[in-house]
Amino acid sequence: MMLKIKFPDNLITGMLSKQKNIPCRVQVSDKFEIMFFTVIPDTLGVVYDWDRELFEERAMAGAGGLYTHYEPALITLNQESDDIYEIVELSLFYNDFGWCPVIHNGVYASPVNFWDSDDEDPDYVPGSKLD
Repeated sequence: MMLKIKFPDNLITGMLSKQKNIPCRVQVSDKFEIMFFTVIPDTLGVVYDWDRELFEERAMAGAGGLYTHYEPALITLNQESDDIYEIVELSLFYNDFGWCPVIHNGVYASPVNFWDSDDEDPDYVPGSKLD
């Protein structure tokens, strides 16, 4: 996953993009956006090179509203070029599940079992297809 964002060039932003586990908010509708609110002004970036199906196996959608996903998150970036960053780590927070990793070491993390798995089907694997 890659993030295109233009961080403000000011003292408040400082070395933000070099930090690990930067607080942010994930906003997914027809676009995948990440809002950084620890900078002034709040700064929005757009994620590309992502797969909705793989993302949704690791990030539970909400109910209704403008966004399918609107969650607090932690992100670690690696700058590739001006305003382009590789997403190295990304975890979303859910009240019922805590921190759920989406990206780990630059690749999709192992899926988290949400409510779709149960004791009656212990071999259930998110994203598996029925024959």
